[in-house]
Amino acid sequence: MSLFDVEVPDATVGWHNLKAAESPTESWMNAQLERLWTYHEANADQAFRAEFARQPDSRFWEMYLTAHLIRARKRLLPRTEIARCRNGDKGPDIGVRKGKRVIWIEAIAPARGDRENLDEVPELVPSGTSQRLFRAVPRREVELRITGALYRKALIFRRYRADGIIGEKDSCIVAISAAQFGPQAITNGMPYAVSAVYPFGQEQFSIDRKTMKVVGRSFTFSGEIARAAKPGEPIQRTAFQGDYFKDISGIIWSRSTIGNFSVFNHDLVYVHNQSADRPIPRGWARWREEYYPLPAANMLQVRRRG
Repeated sequence: MSLFDVEVPDATVGWHNLKAAESPTESWMNAQLERLWTYHEANADQAFRAEFARQPDSRFWEMYLTAHLIRARKRLLPRTEIARCRNGDKGPDIGVRKGKRVIWIEAIAPARGDRENLDEVPELVPSGTSQRLFRAVPRREVELRITGALYRKALIFRRYRADGIIGEKDSCIVAISAAQFGPQAITNGMPYAVSAVYPFGQEQFSIDRKTMKVVGRSFTFSGEIARAAKPGEPIQRTAFQGDYFKDISGIIWSRSTIGNFSVFNHDLVYVHNQSADRPIPRGWARWREEYYPLPAANMLQVRRRG
């Protein structure tokens, strides 16, 4: 059954445009989304298509992630095999069998933030203007979206454990999408999903004066993410170095959006939690990039793979 073959009175304008597919761009996007749906349909709950019409970005992220896990030959649990909580809420978004345990994934696509929020991720092209303005890279705002999403999903995972849905040996992953602020989350090096949970500050380069080639790369220490909305109450940039998030194995990160994604290639980044009780193996999935900490005596070292 088609992803768009449903009537939803309170659907977003964007969804209606995609369904009508009157322009070449919308027609292409419609066709690509239908391809994603062929992978996700067997794992989707009954309300998925209607919810996609109401929350396109969030549901797109779930569908995009599922499609690429299936393409990586992961054994996803059908929705009928995922138990329900005692309060009636459905269990985690995605469950993947791995031996005798399950790797559970909760997907979230946080918004840019309310206009009244001083920490809102700013628009690249403000309303009423026709060109981009030169402004500071919104690293801090994007990182706050990541830490907020991680905190929210960690609480949900703990409820699932308390309700017996998640087993003692199971692993939990939070999948965070920048679908609603993808252009603002562009970096030339380390993804914000790494610097949001490990204390990396500004990047520094060492250059050989004779050859003028880069021979070394390091970062300043930055243990906090400042909040304009709450001065004096920063968020610690050390989520994956302490005990509070030890039940989270890692973060999956993506900047793909409904208007800019590939069915057959992906941009999935995985960030390992240094303090995880139930880590997943390196290279478990075909990540575009993978970041994992290395033991070091006097400094934090994170290696990139991919």
